[in-house]
Amino acid sequence: MDQPTTNNRHPAPWWFTIADKPFAPLALLTLVLALTLLWQYLSPFTLIEDEAHYWEWSRRLDWSYYSKGPGVALLIRASTTILGNSEFAIRAPAALSVFLGASACVLTARELFKDRIITFTAAVLYLGVPGFAFSSMLMTIDAPYLACWSFASFFAVRALLRGRSRDWFSFGITLAIGFLFKYTILLLLPGVLLAILLTRNKRPRINPSACLLGSSLVLLGLVPVLVWNSNHDWATFRHLLGHLGMHGGDTENTLAGPSEPFSILWPLEFLALFLLVGGGPLFLGLFAWRNTKLHAPQQHHTAATTLVALALPVALFYFLVSFKAQTEGNWPMSAFVSLVPLGAWAVKDAIARNDRPVRSAWGAAIVSILLVFAFFPLANFLSTRRIIGPYIPIHRITGMREHAQAAQHALDQLRQETGLEPIIITDHYGRASLLAYYLDGHPTVYCASALVGGRKTQYDLWPSTDLANPSLLIQLRGRPALLFGGPERTWSTAFDNLTNIGPLPAEPKSHQTTYTGLRFTDFSSWRPAQPGEHTP
Repeated sequence: MDQPTTNNRHPAPWWFTIADKPFAPLALLTLVLALTLLWQYLSPFTLIEDEAHYWEWSRRLDWSYYSKGPGVALLIRASTTILGNSEFAIRAPAALSVFLGASACVLTARELFKDRIITFTAAVLYLGVPGFAFSSMLMTIDAPYLACWSFASFFAVRALLRGRSRDWFSFGITLAIGFLFKYTILLLLPGVLLAILLTRNKRPRINPSACLLGSSLVLLGLVPVLVWNSNHDWATFRHLLGHLGMHGGDTENTLAGPSEPFSILWPLEFLALFLLVGGGPLFLGLFAWRNTKLHAPQQHHTAATTLVALALPVALFYFLVSFKAQTEGNWPMSAFVSLVPLGAWAVKDAIARNDRPVRSAWGAAIVSILLVFAFFPLANFLSTRRIIGPYIPIHRITGMREHAQAAQHALDQLRQETGLEPIIITDHYGRASLLAYYLDGHPTVYCASALVGGRKTQYDLWPSTDLANPSLLIQLRGRPALLFGGPERTWSTAFDNLTNIGPLPAEPKSHQTTYTGLRFTDFSSWRPAQPGEHTP
């Protein structure tokens, strides 16, 4: 039997035979989901700060929270209710979300290109975006947010390029759900508007009423966030302004002071991270936009224009933000979602035409998949290597069990010495959340950040953890405490007696130490250090 070819000259790659099976994408995604869940179940790594903080949110369900909507808290609450309060239960929704996001991306590729090999390649590429792969291992907002973006893109593509009016309603509902995870999903709306303008003469006529009414359903997602913020001094908006160092933000009256002056390194850093987090699929998508115009039917170029239009606003938004503040690599990841189906088309086209630059980008995508999925199993080993070890943040996912065990011993000793029940206070929300999870019985842990010159956190908005709440202070005054972080003067005004007991074992931050304090009062007399004043 003759070997299959892609165009009468070049033999087809071996994996085309697998990719051409009807259920190949589903089989691949199911296998990766199973392996990811298995790894999460066996993983020796502890929660990172954000995971623990979102778990804290899930213990106190509300309409919204200080920095995000209620989506992540609801997911974790559902998972831990079913599976128990384990690290695996907290992280499992991340793996499932990547499975769902990749599935929606596969549906988009199938809808646009009607080709099994391209559809299978889209599944591979979604898993191959480095940022997406990392998001499947840790429970942050990224994986469910990206899944919502992926489904919203799918419905937008069908509504735009197939003229399916009812898909506008699915689009709006998906946006509303995504808004509960991350507010920037609203940037899909200008992306859709841009796609409408750029493809106006190359697609079916859309129904304006269905488009407007369906898209307006996103308001359902805004309602709980706006209601909560209206009752909490618009805390989320102040938090977002604080990120940008703008007037009215939550950093105005903190020790952080005004925002740092602009550095040309910020936009350059954004571009570097954008390329790194997007990896091979980003380049493939950009190659495809060019090549569909040169080597493909008009409908494929229209599809490419639509997908690029959906991706452009979020990428441009964060590039502009980088001129105001430093950005993080995961912020613009949703732009890659829309480029993945396009990149899948580019792979098959490049193999058929033996396009070496594009085939190189495909090879880079495969390498990135292998490297990312090998990272977590090899993280401990890599962290000990001389050259790359210092760049592996293993301290963020190891040691907290040992650290909490040492903290538990210190609490027991303090309880025995004073005959009173100690309280636990930190200067950072992340440490407070980790201790709340890993200490025996998941106790209430307090965060004093906003009272000692730092930013506000969700802990300041819960009456049961707000250290400025008079009713709570009545219960806490006079009790001893175990204190984490900050210089000595952070705590000295709130306690009659303070002892530096040094960093506890497995302290994840080298500059941090631990104190014991006796006879807690409050932080009302705390003030910032004056210029030239010694701060032990």
